[in-house]
Amino acid sequence: MTQNLTSWQPGPTITPLVPAQPPQIMSAGAYLASRYGGRIVPALSTSTALILARIWHTQGAAGSYGDAALMIALAAGSTLHGIISASKQNGHEVITAVAFAASGAFALVGVAAYTASWALAAIVWLVATVLVYSVSARHWRAASEHAEQRYHELQLTQVNRLADVQIAQVERDTTAQALAYGLALQAAIEQRQALDPRTFQLQAVAAAGLPQLAQGQQDR
Repeated sequence: MTQNLTSWQPGPTITPLVPAQPPQIMSAGAYLASRYGGRIVPALSTSTALILARIWHTQGAAGSYGDAALMIALAAGSTLHGIISASKQNGHEVITAVAFAASGAFALVGVAAYTASWALAAIVWLVATVLVYSVSARHWRAASEHAEQRYHELQLTQVNRLADVQIAQVERDTTAQALAYGLALQAAIEQRQALDPRTFQLQAVAAAGLPQLAQGQQDR
């Protein structure tokens, strides 16, 4: 008999399993940077602004009314923009925060660059750093609470899924045991009936509350 080769279709392509990648081990420095890096950014930003302001001071900003007026104008413009963004119905909180932060930065740079006193510049830097940390602490607290809430939700979901799996396993085992018991009972009844069909009474077996046999067995 000739095989019809035109009806042959290629089978599905089997994609080989990609081995799981081992977990990436994070170094202590990388962990500290990712975990506490955001806590250093405010102080680093204000310190950088202070250093640049003092460099600008030595390059001609000391006692310069023009440079001071420029910083005042920039700070006032940023403050006005932040007020407008905060008062508008469609204002965005990120734009508002950036505007007020820029206003404070311009004021810090203006004072630190204009004054000849290192003490006044250090005081302005200290006040600005404290204010930045005070504002950021609220956001860090909210982010930490959100992370903890999310962690508890994931833990609760995991517990619920494990409970569902255990319930499914119990139901599977119960069904398998019931099936095995039914098959064993049916085999025992068939063997009893084969030994002496005349004395075998199927109605008595059913009246005992045992599992119902298949229809074909009852018709025998």
